Amino acid sequence: MRTLLTLSTALLISAPTHAALNLSGVSADDANSLLSSANSMMNAKDSPVVNDLVNNLSVSPEQATTGVGALLSLAQSSLGSDQQGELSSMIPGMDALTSSGLLSSIQDMDSVKSAFSSVGLDPAMISKFAPVVLEYLGSQGASSGLMDSLTSLWQ
Repeated sequence: MRTLLTLSTALLISAPTHAALNLSGVSADDANSLLSSANSMMNAKDSPVVNDLVNNLSVSPEQATTGVGALLSLAQSSLGSDQQGELSSMIPGMDALTSSGLLSSIQDMDSVKSAFSSVGLDPAMISKFAPVVLEYLGSQGASSGLMDSLTSLWQ
């Protein structure tokens, strides 16, 4: 009996994480990518800017994480390297917010709108998210150049 219990425990512990989920028809790489994205999103919920959005806009942590992640992903793909570096240094957990496979393909405002829609947010909420993120960045000492670039980008 003890051997059976030990063997069962060993098999359970050694099984790939995605095996516990019913992801039939999904490749192991895709499942691992999905789980990695979910883990990043969970860590991103601890970001101060996510907390500001949740508290100020009455959105869920998942909606706030996706929305700010989409805006920051657009910024990362649009800003010059100096402003990218400045932005990254101002937002704790920025990598977690922007590294999700779901957000890595954001290249334009239409992609941001799609990301908002995917979590049940009206794309018009972008105009409410942007000022909260900008206010946070201002409180962290963001340069006027970065603030101007983001204001223009997120319109």
